[in-house]
Amino acid sequence: METKYIIGADGGGTKTDYLIFTAKGEWVDSIRVGSRSHEVLKGGFAEVEEKVIADLENLLKKHSISKSQVLAAAFGMSGIDTPAQLDEMKTILNKTCLNKYAVANDSILGIKAGCPSGIGICSINGTGTVASGINENGEILQIGGLGMATGDSAGGHYIAALTVRAVYDYFYRYGAKTALTDKIMDYFGIQGPGELLNVISERFYAHGELDKTIANCLFEAANAKDDVAVGIVREVADQLAKSVSGCMQNLYFKDTPEIVLAGSVWIKSECPLLLSHFKACIYQYTGKNLSPFPLKVIPAAGAILWALELAQNHPATPEQRTLIINNEMLKNL
Repeated sequence: METKYIIGADGGGTKTDYLIFTAKGEWVDSIRVGSRSHEVLKGGFAEVEEKVIADLENLLKKHSISKSQVLAAAFGMSGIDTPAQLDEMKTILNKTCLNKYAVANDSILGIKAGCPSGIGICSINGTGTVASGINENGEILQIGGLGMATGDSAGGHYIAALTVRAVYDYFYRYGAKTALTDKIMDYFGIQGPGELLNVISERFYAHGELDKTIANCLFEAANAKDDVAVGIVREVADQLAKSVSGCMQNLYFKDTPEIVLAGSVWIKSECPLLLSHFKACIYQYTGKNLSPFPLKVIPAAGAILWALELAQNHPATPEQRTLIINNEMLKNL
C-alpha cells in the first residue's frame, strides 16, 4: 500500500522549518531554510512564491514522494497579518497542487501544539506580540500584528523601550523616581543623563539583542515592588489581556477557550505579576476566570498536528499527539 504523508511548515522572521511525517504520525525528515516572509525577503511575495515552491519540491524530491501522496499540509507563516496577505499566500500555495492545505499567521501553531482540541487562543509575547484564536467552527481571528495601530503594546522591544523611557522621564520629563534608573545606568556603564541620550541613539535602537536584558531589569524591579516598574508590567499585562479578550469576544466560542502562552517573554521571564495581572484583566473584560498555560512544545509540532487534523478531518487522537510531540527529532529542531 502506498505510504501517505503530511507536511507542516513553521515560518518565522528568521528561519522556516518544513517537516514531513507519515500520515500515521511518524517522522520522515525536516529541512531548515531562511525566512519565507514577504516582510523579510526583498522580492516580497514574488520571492516567497519562488522559494516556497522550490522548498516543497526539494523536500519531496529528496524522498521520491509525489504530490499525490501528500494528504495535507499546514503552514504557519510570519507576516500573514491581513486578509489581503492571506489571499496572496493562498494564491502561491494553490500553485503547489497540494491536495489540501491550510495557512495562517504562525501564531496559530501555538494553539495546534498546545491545545489538544485544536481550539483556543494563543497569546504571543516574544520579540513582538499578537493574539490569535480558532473557534469550534474553524474560524480564525488574529488580533494585532501590525504595530501600534493595532494595539501591539507588548513584546520584548516594546517592554525594553518603556523601561528606558522611565529613566529618561525621570531625568527630563518629571517622571517618578525609580529603581530602574540605577539598573539601566549600571547596565550601560554610564554616569549621567547626557550619556543616556547617546546610549538611546547609538546603542538601544541599533541593537535589538539588548531588549531581553533590559526587560529583565524591569521584571527584577517589579518583583522588588518598585512602583514605576510595577506600573509598566501592569500596563503590558492589560494590553495583552485586551487582545486575548477581544479575540474571545469576536470569535464567539461555544465553550470557554483554553489560553496558551508562547514567546520568550511569556516563557522565560520571571515576573509573577505579569501573569497574575493578565488573568485579572481578562476576568475584568470577559467575566471569565481562566487559567492560561505556557506552551511546552515547539510551535513546529503544531504545524504537523494541524496537517494531520486536515488529513483525517478531526483533531489528532491522544495517541497521535503523544507520538508526534514526543518525537526526539522534533524536540531537537
